[in-house]
Amino acid sequence: MNLAGMLVVSMFVVPRAAAESAPGPVFARIAGAFETSDAAQLAALVHPDGLRVTGHGERTSHYSPSQAVYFYRNLFEGHRTLLFSFMKSQDDARGDHARGMAAWKRRRLDSERVIEVQVVVVLARDGDHWRLAELNIIR
Repeated sequence: MNLAGMLVVSMFVVPRAAAESAPGPVFARIAGAFETSDAAQLAALVHPDGLRVTGHGERTSHYSPSQAVYFYRNLFEGHRTLLFSFMKSQDDARGDHARGMAAWKRRRLDSERVIEVQVVVVLARDGDHWRLAELNIIR
């Protein structure tokens, strides 16, 4: 089977066109990228209008798609992700936005203490595609 036009998502092979037009597979790609600390993959999912981040630091920040890779690199630099899993997500949203709530368990590289936070992820439509528009980290 030729997988060139396919995207592997959560152990299922999904046609790339279907994967990009539905939010569910994008949530799965986000979870996978968090679990592997893949800053480049997360940055590639950022909406052309940028990424709004709240709950990380003292104020709300906004990152362009090109700046997002540095945000994610810094985010993962001192932590190891143990689990990033969506508890709820709008996998079949029909409007312009889809939301998901994830549990993120991580620990600092110099510690055994596990930190768990909740992350609200907002996807926004970009034509026929879903892109990462907002992260709200809730401690």
